[in-house]
Amino acid sequence: MVEKIALTEQELENKLKEMAPEWKTGKNEKGVAFIERVHHASKFMEGIAFVGKVAEAAEANNHHPDIIIN
Repeated sequence: MVEKIALTEQELENKLKEMAPEWKTGKNEKGVAFIERVHHASKFMEGIAFVGKVAEAAEANNHHPDIIIN
């Protein structure tokens, strides 16, 4: 099993800039840090397919992100 290590906010920002610049950091109303990405699809079903891929990767890692479709 891989050991999980929490990153500092600065480490997280640096890693995202390096590895996934389309993702951004933020904090919720309780001050808890999160990452987010806005993905635009030209067709509704393309967006749903993208969400399906995210869901598969999340499930494989026992992670359950909040996903908003609008």
